Amino acid sequence: MKKFRKISFCFLIIVIIILSITLYANVSKGNQKENNEKEISEIDFLEDKIVDLLNEMNNIETRNYHISVSNVSKQTKNQGSSDNNTKQDSQANSASTPESVSSSGEEGGHGSSNNQSTSNTSGGSASSNNNSNSNQGKKFNLESEGVLVNSEKIDWTNVKTEVETLYSSIPTITLDLYKLDIAKEDILGFNKEFDNLTIVVNQNKKEETLNQLSKLYDYIPKFIENTTKDEVKKVTIETKANIFKAYSKLDSKDWTQISKDVKQAVDVYSKLLSNTNIDSNKQYIISKTYVMINELQNAVEVKDEAVFLIKYKNILEEIDNL
Repeated sequence: MKKFRKISFCFLIIVIIILSITLYANVSKGNQKENNEKEISEIDFLEDKIVDLLNEMNNIETRNYHISVSNVSKQTKNQGSSDNNTKQDSQANSASTPESVSSSGEEGGHGSSNNQSTSNTSGGSASSNNNSNSNQGKKFNLESEGVLVNSEKIDWTNVKTEVETLYSSIPTITLDLYKLDIAKEDILGFNKEFDNLTIVVNQNKKEETLNQLSKLYDYIPKFIENTTKDEVKKVTIETKANIFKAYSKLDSKDWTQISKDVKQAVDVYSKLLSNTNIDSNKQYIISKTYVMINELQNAVEVKDEAVFLIKYKNILEEIDNL
């Protein structure tokens, strides 16, 4: 009987130990997953900001239209109403003139009436002006954002603001990246290139800014290599890195190197065509994007910047659907 109790007690202890280890492992795994999700979201944040800055260099919006809001004064409407009132007063005065010229007393009364009318008109005009200043409406318009109608002027003030704002996030992101399986040299290299970006942005140098942004984006594939198992995401980011390299060279007109970068993008992206583990719902978008990247090569052959930018914009819109 005592022997049976000892065996039961030992068995219970073993079960408790196993359950404790299992519970601890699950909790640790859950915490690790949460941490990875946080760092991945930070990498996504960096990617989005870099892409936005790249596109801002050529005023490219990945939407064909955007909503603009403007203030619309009601002054025109109020002025029109005031003009009508003045016209009516003028007509009334004209109608009474023949009767008022018969005597000096009547002329005096007419002058008094004119003064009162003038005073009323002035008061009405002042009131109208006050109303027009205080009554402001909102006007909403859909404005075209196509490449061919975009302004070539860069909003450097906004670019500088975005870069400076990013500085406040870099230290936190750097600490989180150190927790992942990322080479320290890559993390330090990214921070160094970000400093170089700030220098050229502050000097309003477009071509150098594009080159620095492309170098920064080149670190994104390295950051996500060991942080996610999503093969589609890895391939699309690496593909975009090569497209951005080509895009950054447009101002230099180095079409030979641009062609090489586009070809590299095609080669990288073609990995998705042979991947049988991809969701069937994404296959159509993958195939369509592959065709579009190949079409980008045609823009290189004709050596036309506008054609390249149109196809570049369409590729970004499509690839973001994956």
